[in-house]
Amino acid sequence: MNYQVEEAREKTTIFLSGELDMAVGELVGQIIAQYGSRCESLSVDFRDVTFVDSAGIGSLFYTTKDLLAEGKRVEIINVQEDIYDVLQVLGFAVALGITIKQVE
Repeated sequence: MNYQVEEAREKTTIFLSGELDMAVGELVGQIIAQYGSRCESLSVDFRDVTFVDSAGIGSLFYTTKDLLAEGKRVEIINVQEDIYDVLQVLGFAVALGITIKQVE
């Protein structure tokens, strides 16, 4: 898993690429927590995420939940259709009340 970050005063976007699985889930959670704590609004761009598993999503879920509890705005954008389906089946967006946008 690789990532790049674009930080602005109030909004940060984290661009992920590769596989979000058990091997990197905790690291991704730490990255999101680190940058999310420094801004009001966080976008996590999944355009180049090729695979997710429940362990990777679990780490993302708990980190996102913590940021939301701090009053941050979080969205997941540019999600590939197959990964979007996994997030929907797991109830990720509904459980957190966040926006997930598919690739157009």
